[in-house]
Order: sequence, then C-alpha cells, then structure tokens
Amino acid sequence: FAAIGFYGYSFWAPLVVKSLTGSSDLNVGIILGAISAATIILMALNSAHSDRTDERPWHVAVPLLVMAAGFFGCALLSEPKLAVLSLALIPIGHCAGYGPFWSMPSRFLTGAPAAAGIALVVTIANVGGFIGPTIIGAMKDRFGTDGPAFMLLGGCAIVAALLAMTLGRAAVLRRTQPSNLN
Repeated sequence: FAAIGFYGYSFWAPLVVKSLTGSSDLNVGIILGAISAATIILMALNSAHSDRTDERPWHVAVPLLVMAAGFFGCALLSEPKLAVLSLALIPIGHCAGYGPFWSMPSRFLTGAPAAAGIALVVTIANVGGFIGPTIIGAMKDRFGTDGPAFMLLGGCAIVAALLAMTLGRAAVLRRTQPSNLN
C-alpha cells in the first residue's frame, strides 16, 4: 500500500510542485532535489535508531503515518509553501522506513520462505508502480484537482502502517515462542 502512494508521488511530484509554486523546471528540480537530500538523511537516522533500539514495527509505521500526513496536508492546505512542505513528508515518510522494513522478514522467515516472501513484497510494490500514478491521473481528470487522489493515497499509507504493526507483532510473537525442538 505504501508503494501505491510513493509511486504516485514520484510520477506526479514535478507537476504538483510546478503547479503549487509556479517555478521554472530548474527550480522544481532544485526543490525536489532538496527533498531527496532530506529524505536520505532521515532514512539513515531512522534506520540507525531502529538498530540501536532493536525495534522495527514502530520505525516502519510512524514514518508511514508521516507519509499519510504529507498526502493529507498537500490535499487540504491552500498555502503553496505549506503544501510543498507537506509534499516533502511523502518521500521522507516512505523512505525512512525502508531499513527497518526490509529487516523485518528475516525475523520470522528463513531460507526459501524468506526469498519467496521478499519476492512477493517486491511484486506487490511493483504493482503499486502502476496503480499509484494511475489513481492520481484518473482522479485528477475526474475531479480537476489532486486533492481527492492525495486523500486516497494518504489512506493507503495508513493501511500500510497498520499492516507494518501487524507484521511486526507477528514477528515478535514468533520470536518469543519457545521452540519445540527436542
């Protein structure tokens, strides 16, 4: 679900920033580059904190909620500068959870099941690469604005956060159950 929102953002962000700011293509690139730089820094900080605390689900779910807030803010805020700041929360939230997310499957899957599980996640994410941009385009055509699509994608990010917490809880329960190897 998070990939649906992120791919939608990735495809449409230049047009959204241009429409919000009226900036030149060069300035749109600079704005998006600055957002990407902040994303890299915050991704590393969140991953390092997750490693230090040995906690994964919250380090995935909270950034996804930040992503959702970015979508909602961009949809609801009429001040262009605030909307662009909200737009920045989308990749920051999505990418900040990468490290902790990709370490979660190995906590409860090993060997061939781990490979199959990771392949399934990647496949589902790639489907999001089609769905996300399509949703924004179709809803923008239907409603004449990005707002409704951003609200829907924010909802997808919330679903992803809930799934991360559920998956994380399952991993913790599986790790704490005693083994029946006698």
